[in-house]
Amino acid sequence: MNGNKWTKRSLIVLLVLICFLLALTVFFHEVFIFVAIAPIFALLDHPWTPKSLYITFLAALMLVIAIVLVPKGGFVLHSLFYLAVIVELLVLYLIGQYRTKGRLNKFSLIIVCIGVEYLFLKLFIFENFLADILQGKPSWTRWNIYTGYLGAGPWILLTNLLFYQAVFKKDKINGFLIALGIAAIGLPMLYSFDLTNNPVTKDQLIRLYSGDDTNLPMPYAVYGELISRTGAWVSILIIIFTLVRAKTKKVAR
Repeated sequence: MNGNKWTKRSLIVLLVLICFLLALTVFFHEVFIFVAIAPIFALLDHPWTPKSLYITFLAALMLVIAIVLVPKGGFVLHSLFYLAVIVELLVLYLIGQYRTKGRLNKFSLIIVCIGVEYLFLKLFIFENFLADILQGKPSWTRWNIYTGYLGAGPWILLTNLLFYQAVFKKDKINGFLIALGIAAIGLPMLYSFDLTNNPVTKDQLIRLYSGDDTNLPMPYAVYGELISRTGAWVSILIIIFTLVRAKTKKVAR
């Protein structure tokens, strides 16, 4: 029994170390962001305890520092709020897992994260977005005239989810899912390379949601942040479902 406890602790320490190392790699090249979040997903598989929350907090801090520093070149005050929101989402996810007895999945967490970014964009609270980390690679995201500037965020998160499923979910590494994850990185890039338009920039995102839609590319000027807006509506449904599910189980007892 004690041996199992130490094995779990060793696994958590290893995951935190992997988080730290992958966060460092993001400083060297943005492509590593497509795998850097995967071990944080793995940390969320551990039981909901104060210690697990603390370790997840540390892992999230490492990642957020990498996200903020790479595109901006310096740590900014708004990143502290960004960090607080991420940690709060992780905590709420763990609570939701506990209340629904594990029925929430990582895909639901991703949808909620996408929706929260859009909510804070509308409220003009955020200055940092996950998509910011790819600002230095405009040739990768020319398709965001269709998805919106924030569309790079779901791309990053869903790819990380594939690598989490491939490497961390089970004891054996799944080669097919690794290949699928590599394809999930490469195919959108190849499609972007084939386009000739300029990608939507963060400045254009802010201008659109400040009420200035002049000289914005089409169809972005019409549809705006299509993916994140959809994520916001789906997030509401997920939250309602979670609350109803928890309430129903409580009444059933």
